[in-house]
Amino acid sequence: MSVGHWLGATAQLLWPARCAACDAYVPEAAVFCEHCQVSLGELGDVCSGCALPSALRERTGGAIRCFRCRQVPFPFTQARAVFPYGEAIAEAIVRMKHGARRDLARRLGRLMGPTLARAIAAAGLAPGDVIIPVPLHPRRLRRRGFNQALELVRGALGVWPGADAALARPRIQIDQLRRVRPTRELGHAGPAARLAEVAGAFAVADPEALRGSRVLLVDDVFTTGATFTACAEALRQAGAAQVHVLALARAV
Repeated sequence: MSVGHWLGATAQLLWPARCAACDAYVPEAAVFCEHCQVSLGELGDVCSGCALPSALRERTGGAIRCFRCRQVPFPFTQARAVFPYGEAIAEAIVRMKHGARRDLARRLGRLMGPTLARAIAAAGLAPGDVIIPVPLHPRRLRRRGFNQALELVRGALGVWPGADAALARPRIQIDQLRRVRPTRELGHAGPAARLAEVAGAFAVADPEALRGSRVLLVDDVFTTGATFTACAEALRQAGAAQVHVLALARAV
């Protein structure tokens, strides 16, 4: 047995893996126990503009769009999410963000891997394009100790399929998009309040560095789309050619 395998086995004995939602013991490779895994659910067929299931969808310009997105589209090109927000995934996200659980962010990020790969392929992102985790304000980053969106991306890229794929994937960019104004946690606030809170909260440090690039924005939860909207508007104003968005969970 190699030293790495020996250390891994020892760590598993001393700190066995637990379910991200309920703390039940799970195999090392698992994120949730069998009971919590059942509650994750699937989004199924969704609108490509807002990532919401909708009975009122039709194909517009090659994309499936709901009535709302055909009438008032978001400023990003396409939206994807992995799970509907609720039950086990909601509990895990709350633990991750408010319990200083960076380890959970990396583990949950593994669940994003396949969807991240599909999002990159669908957007046609090349090595010159970028993945941008939605940034935290420096004050909140210091308080939390990590940016959960960045850790989710790192966890997702850690299960990237194929040894050579890392050479062709877009780079993670954490310095260009900045949250220049602190915003409040709005809980159950509606779309208008959320849009007002994040308006002007994001800025691009060097527009020339992103001009003409395609961008994939990543965050933990897509609620009303206010944060993604504010980020996308800043990126588009800076000259980004396209902005796509991906969330671990979508409020439905």
